[in-house]
Amino acid sequence: MNEASRGRKSSAFSWWLRTGRLPLAVSPDGLELKFNPWHDPADGRFTFAGAGRHYGASEADAAGGASSRTSDRAGAAPALGDRSKSQTGTRSKRKTSRAGPPASGAHRPVRPVPPPVQPKSTEEGQLGKQPNPVTEFVGGVGEGLYDVGKVTVAGLHAARTTNPATTVRSAGRGIAGMIDAAIAAEDTPARIQVSRAASAVANASARDIGRATGTVAGNVALAVAPGATLSKVAALRRLRMARPRTTYEPPQIGWVRETTRSKKSWKTYNDAAPGARAGQAPTLMRTMADGSKRPVKFDGIQGDYVIDRKWKVVDAPHARAQLLRQSQVLAEHRLIGTWEVPTLVEKNKALKLFKKMSVTNIHVKVVKP
Repeated sequence: MNEASRGRKSSAFSWWLRTGRLPLAVSPDGLELKFNPWHDPADGRFTFAGAGRHYGASEADAAGGASSRTSDRAGAAPALGDRSKSQTGTRSKRKTSRAGPPASGAHRPVRPVPPPVQPKSTEEGQLGKQPNPVTEFVGGVGEGLYDVGKVTVAGLHAARTTNPATTVRSAGRGIAGMIDAAIAAEDTPARIQVSRAASAVANASARDIGRATGTVAGNVALAVAPGATLSKVAALRRLRMARPRTTYEPPQIGWVRETTRSKKSWKTYNDAAPGARAGQAPTLMRTMADGSKRPVKFDGIQGDYVIDRKWKVVDAPHARAQLLRQSQVLAEHRLIGTWEVPTLVEKNKALKLFKKMSVTNIHVKVVKP
């Protein structure tokens, strides 16, 4: 027996070392044992704090019990005296009646009997003292938020002022306590856990529900607030660093008369470019080094893209000069050009020429005739 008690004490001591708190008192079936001093005077059932009568062994209750017992004893003594007096009076009355009838003029005074006082029922008293559920719920929400804020502030203060080793040790103890609680919950049958939860929800007051709601809302706010705050700060920083986007006027596309006349295939292919006009060619004005302006011709236009068709791509001086003129005027007007070629072979030639001349604002694609 002594060894069993020693084993329980050592296990309780090890629990305290690992978790920092004493183990809970449980019954043989795994239920947690607690003492509830509040009872309903009418039927003796357990009630919530403040809803019934407190039968605890506190000093106030002990004093109240002693005073009640003293008053009972004090009240009991006169009762015994009254009983003796009543018996003596009865005997004297009997002797008087035996001695003879009372005088004709004397009569016994009749005392009015007061009506019996009916005590107020317990249910009516409880209904009169019952607080407003809405007020209790709001107060519980406030308590829950206050508890979450208090724990958060205490944790931040401890993290800033406590030795890191102590903080890590405390965190380890907290994790150990959570693991022990999870293991204990796994050992408890599911039906008992469900019954506990159902009982807690059924017997919860408005203040308890409000406190739980406030705690959940506070924890959710703590989880969401840092990310939202960082996003707002980042947005404000981007807004401060952002610069107004420069707007440019749309390019002025000119049209000149096409002087080249031919019935060959390359002429027909060039005239079929998107946005082309018969007998005309679209142009962009290029600013020269001396400030003068000269037009640069293309074959078509599609939206913001100017198009130039090439039936055959050649690496010749005049072809390289035309490519540089088109690249410069496109850069001046902030546009992108497109070369359209009939075959994949011509596309590869155009890409090699672009790479050789370091042209990056002109694309090339295959468009079959």
